[in-house]
Amino acid sequence: MAARTALPPLLLALLLGLAACKDELVAPQTGALSRVLLTDGPFPYDRLRRVDFYIVSVSASLSPDTGAGAGGFVTLASPQRRYDILSLQNGTTAELGSLALPTGAITAVRMVIDTDSSSVTLKDGRVLTGSTTPGIHWQSSAGRPVLNALVHEQLSVPDTGAVIVIDFDVSRSFTTVQEVDSASTDSGFIFMPQFRAADASRTGTVTGVVRARTASGAPVAEAAVRLYLGVPTDPENTWPALQSAQTDANGAFRISYVTRSAWWATPPAWVGATYIVAVDPPRSSGLGRVLVPRVSVEPQQVVSVGTVVLP
Repeated sequence: MAARTALPPLLLALLLGLAACKDELVAPQTGALSRVLLTDGPFPYDRLRRVDFYIVSVSASLSPDTGAGAGGFVTLASPQRRYDILSLQNGTTAELGSLALPTGAITAVRMVIDTDSSSVTLKDGRVLTGSTTPGIHWQSSAGRPVLNALVHEQLSVPDTGAVIVIDFDVSRSFTTVQEVDSASTDSGFIFMPQFRAADASRTGTVTGVVRARTASGAPVAEAAVRLYLGVPTDPENTWPALQSAQTDANGAFRISYVTRSAWWATPPAWVGATYIVAVDPPRSSGLGRVLVPRVSVEPQQVVSVGTVVLP
């Protein structure tokens, strides 16, 4: 197994905003078959029915130098189709493509979407796009933007092939207009892409069930679940948010493809840091919030936090 070398956090933040200008290369058809999957940390807003992204392509750099002046990216997949990201919950994936790649390390991943062919559908049937009112404010991502993935650690491609997961976190990629402008009556969304790439073989899973502290102990559906990394005794606003999920009709949730974050490798600030699961009830439920600290996740493991009871 390749060494777990984490990229510096500053570089990872910059990769989200950089778009390399090099022409894409055709991947050499040698080596083991590798697959590219798409998944999502579900969006917590209960008024949405669908979030459709038209994905043009996914590409990766096999070069140790990930700067804009580095060697070209190779195309991993060119699906040229829409995907309902909200349907990819609790570990469900859609395969974007597969190809043969030489062994080595993937150091950067990027995705091109077509915003003109992407949309958000509300539960009342309205479809929001970049040209509707209310709609989606794509900002600088309008058109066919090149979006760069957060990579916590290099993705290894062994001689047996790899499974690369693209985790698009809708809950952090869209902000309501009212959250930015409290005086606005526009109920649309502002797009700020948040997604990451991970080697599935080096990830774990966190599961649990959410119930209400009532006589019936009924399951709580549509509760928002978020995974943080931090020191439990430190203020919550110091915990970076890593992934999100949502409970199903039975109150169950599953946060898949959890990686060992680069923050683990940056002492002394993160001495004592653990994963922390936060559960927020639906807005109209009248229930309270619960934090589950000191959650440990290892690759290839499924860790259950048990039943989380909301007061």
